[in-house]
Amino acid sequence: MDHLTENLFKKLISEPKSEHTIEVLDANIYYQKWGESTNPGIVLVHGSGAHSHWWDFIAPLLMDQFEVSAIDLSGMGDSDHRENYSPEVFGKEILAVAEDSGFFNQRSSSPIVCGHSLGGYMSIHAANLSSGSVKGVIMIDSPLRPPNFDYSHHQSSGPIRKKKTYPDMDTILERFRLTPDQPTTFSFVLDYIANHSVEKVKAGYEWKFDDTLFKKLGFTTMPKNHALDLSCALGYIYGEHSRLVTEPILDYTKSKLKKDAPMIEIKGAHHHVLLDKPIELAQSIKKIIKGW
Repeated sequence: MDHLTENLFKKLISEPKSEHTIEVLDANIYYQKWGESTNPGIVLVHGSGAHSHWWDFIAPLLMDQFEVSAIDLSGMGDSDHRENYSPEVFGKEILAVAEDSGFFNQRSSSPIVCGHSLGGYMSIHAANLSSGSVKGVIMIDSPLRPPNFDYSHHQSSGPIRKKKTYPDMDTILERFRLTPDQPTTFSFVLDYIANHSVEKVKAGYEWKFDDTLFKKLGFTTMPKNHALDLSCALGYIYGEHSRLVTEPILDYTKSKLKKDAPMIEIKGAHHHVLLDKPIELAQSIKKIIKGW
């Protein structure tokens, strides 16, 4: 399995899975699950403005070794929106999905949490809240920035523009954009992601994410470097051409992480590693966990 083809993609997204909804802090949280309950568990966490379907073609590549759950964090995907968001709330949602999935039951290993971009930060918060019951965290292209980082000119990865209502599916799908923008190799993957990002409303069609989330979360002032104080294992994956994990950010990250923390560069990938190199990403996740 060297590279993604459209036929392989269709096979992966057709793998059997189950859908679940649980209540966490008065909000309904949606998640999907693949694999066998005899395997250790891993929770996959999407990035900002995204949803669990970003993992639909990656989770099946992991289920030979893991039972896999992918969450829709509140304010995104098919989970409820909230009046207020915080890293602690997201961390509790992730742990609740792990608990509901049975990942803390008697298994050969404690669960892993793996998050992309914003999801990487929230995975760290989940691990810190878990009182040592999470085995490790893998961050995927989640930039660890110096305390004095200037956010006034940084590349955003979040839905910061106000949502609009579009008259039909074709019109809204034409407006789908990655943030930050980047070239994409697999148009069929992008089309799949876009279709799962839309909901029907009374006046037409809208994106599913809560466009007030970043403001309510206080993203620019939110603590993001708790990974540097993490007590469990930590792995770091980043795209060779990422516009967020730039060379200065990478140098800072390497200087601050523990010397034994594995770091893997995905060649040819940009920030949205999941879309660029899904097979290589799954292989890298397995490689990091095998080394723990």
